[in-house]
Amino acid sequence: MSWSLYTWTFRLRSPLHVGFHKTMHLFRTRPYAPGKLVWGALTAKLAPLFPLSDYLKTGQALEEVFRFSNLYLYTGGDTLYLPRYTEREGLKFGLADKLLTRRDFEKYFFSSMASTAVKPETFTAEEGLLHQVEFINPYLISSRTDADNFTPVYLRGLLWIKKPAETAVFQVIEKDGGIVLSQNDTNSEVNFAELVKRLQIGGERKYGFGLLELQGIPEQILGSDGNEAITLPGFPGRWRPDKEVVRIGLGQDEPLWGHVLSPEKVPCRGFLEPLVGRNWDMVKGAGQNIKSEGLAWAPGSLLQEARTFEVTPHGTWFADGGTSLKETT
Repeated sequence: MSWSLYTWTFRLRSPLHVGFHKTMHLFRTRPYAPGKLVWGALTAKLAPLFPLSDYLKTGQALEEVFRFSNLYLYTGGDTLYLPRYTEREGLKFGLADKLLTRRDFEKYFFSSMASTAVKPETFTAEEGLLHQVEFINPYLISSRTDADNFTPVYLRGLLWIKKPAETAVFQVIEKDGGIVLSQNDTNSEVNFAELVKRLQIGGERKYGFGLLELQGIPEQILGSDGNEAITLPGFPGRWRPDKEVVRIGLGQDEPLWGHVLSPEKVPCRGFLEPLVGRNWDMVKGAGQNIKSEGLAWAPGSLLQEARTFEVTPHGTWFADGGTSLKETT
């Protein structure tokens, strides 16, 4: 068993809202999709395909054999819109020599939609219920001036798969040049590329938000089965294959592209934020267990010294020498 590295790119087919924080009546969106959203979407699609539809066990099985990076905005070419902290202007986005200010980035990619509850007897807005949802637009907003040449927006990230591998729910095998998930009890097979062809992530999904369409198939990075450190395509840092865990190495002044937990152990310049999420509750069901991961360095923060990080099943990072993954499970 060993980890293999892939890149994958999704086209955004509808507006995407990734919950961030609230300003007055405006619900802000993150400028990227955390890896945990991908894990959740895969769990939701895979569990009904197997007997018993056990979402909890399916999610735990995916945690054993998959690692997901955040998905970042991409419009083609060589520019991936990673956040990067700057001393004078705060966050910027893109490559070091082609950085967009936060204002320009949001102007190109973000839009919003306002709505309110209506009193049925008077057809007037109910007091205090006006809200506005910010979202990532599926097309570059600047391209709307040319009705015949809309520029689509994509999300790109990294994916690690442990193969061959066996979990309590399914096995991960290679078959006919692709990845197959084989259910243990029935031997029914699910083609991984078909499973992830269309995903739905983020908030406002009942209104059609968050539709992603995979472009092609996940592409394995050549040489990722060897022992040499591999430069990550489009992302800062290097990855060295390891049978047990996925570790990323970053140099001094390189930007983080995952949330780093236990931030007091990692010297950075940038932004701290509390990480709070919704998890499965055995009694109440999906999303009813509110869990805090504590403070974390946000993506875009700059390392002040070279460090190596362990990637967790939900895409967050621990610095080597900090709290280990085994201690948190």
